[in-house]
Amino acid sequence: MCIGSGPEIDTTYQDYMIGESERARADETARQERIRKGMSQIATLFEGGWLGGGSGKAPGVEPYLTQRRADQKAVILPQLDEQRDDAKEGLAYALHRAGTLDSTMAGERQADLGTTFAREKANIMDRIAQDIASQRTSLNQARSSLESSLMATGDAKATTNEATRTLDAFRSQVPDLNPAGNIFAGIATGIGAAKQGAEARRIRALATPPPINGPASRTVY
Repeated sequence: MCIGSGPEIDTTYQDYMIGESERARADETARQERIRKGMSQIATLFEGGWLGGGSGKAPGVEPYLTQRRADQKAVILPQLDEQRDDAKEGLAYALHRAGTLDSTMAGERQADLGTTFAREKANIMDRIAQDIASQRTSLNQARSSLESSLMATGDAKATTNEATRTLDAFRSQVPDLNPAGNIFAGIATGIGAAKQGAEARRIRALATPPPINGPASRTVY
């Protein structure tokens, strides 16, 4: 007696689902690899280092920030020095014209000039530090946005190209290179008037007879 085999089971659907599952796993594995490489590229672009694919070495953002700080100091501080020198010359001229070069007022005005210079230089350095901090914050935000885009799309090439464009845009920005107006305006104002006032007080003092000390005199009849 011949025993026949059982009915053949159609596994087409199961095979299809297994194949789809395997393809999905392969696609996700490839996607995660693209994301990993993209994250590495973004990190290198922002932090510096050798890029993959023979693309050369990326400088990162720190040299850009260092140069931006140096550029501002190299332009703004000499302007401040020039203003200080002009104000010092103008003050010396005004004091000489008023004949008060060796006066207490001369020392006070010169001290005021030095104090104003030191204060404004500190303000300029603070503004530069704030600018660099703001740039660093913006760069960090841009990097986070790029990484989020990469996670969402899995497109490492497009995201890396966008990162390059973003950094190029940051490097092309020109910071504010002008100090705030003439900070020494008025440093020599009123010196002539002060001299005239002091002279007028001296003349009035000379013209006013001193008070008579002692008891009042009596008239004898």
